[in-house]
Amino acid sequence: MIKKIITLILFTSAFAQFEVTVNPTGESHLVVLLDSVQGVDIGDQIGIFDASGVTESCIPDLDCDTSTDVQFGEVLVAAGTWDGESNEQGTAMELSSIMSIDLSDFNGPILNGAIGGNPVIIKIYDVSQDIIIDTELTIDNGGEFGDFFYSSVSNRANWC
Repeated sequence: MIKKIITLILFTSAFAQFEVTVNPTGESHLVVLLDSVQGVDIGDQIGIFDASGVTESCIPDLDCDTSTDVQFGEVLVAAGTWDGESNEQGTAMELSSIMSIDLSDFNGPILNGAIGGNPVIIKIYDVSQDIIIDTELTIDNGGEFGDFFYSSVSNRANWC
C-alpha cells in the first residue's frame, strides 16, 4: 500500500451537504483515509472533487459536439460521512470516486466524472457549523485521479 501524507489549508464557505449527482460510469478511483486523520468530527462529510472534471454527460452528434459542448468544471465524484471507526489496517474511510469515460471515438457518450491526471481535491462539510471547508493539498507522492492507489493522512490540528 502506498501512503501519501497530505497537509490541508482550510478555507470556509457556507454550503449544503455533499450530494453526489454523477451517475456511476463503471470506472472509479479509490481514495483511502487513514485513522490518523484528526479533527474531523463524527457526522462530518468528506467530499472528493475534480475541479476540471466533466460536469455533464453528452452523446456526440445527438446532444453535443465534442469539440465545443463538453462542459468542464468542479464535480463532486465521491462523498462519505465520517464515523470515526477504522479497521485493523488503520483504514477509516474508503471513497470510490466516479471517473469520466470518453467513448466518443467509437460514437459513444462522454460520461461525466473525474478525469485521469487531474488533482484530487478533498473538502469537508462541517455539520456542526453548516459550512464546507475547502482544502489545499500538499501531497508528497501522487495525488491525481488515476493513480493506482491513493491513501491520505491528515492532521486537522495542523491546518491553517
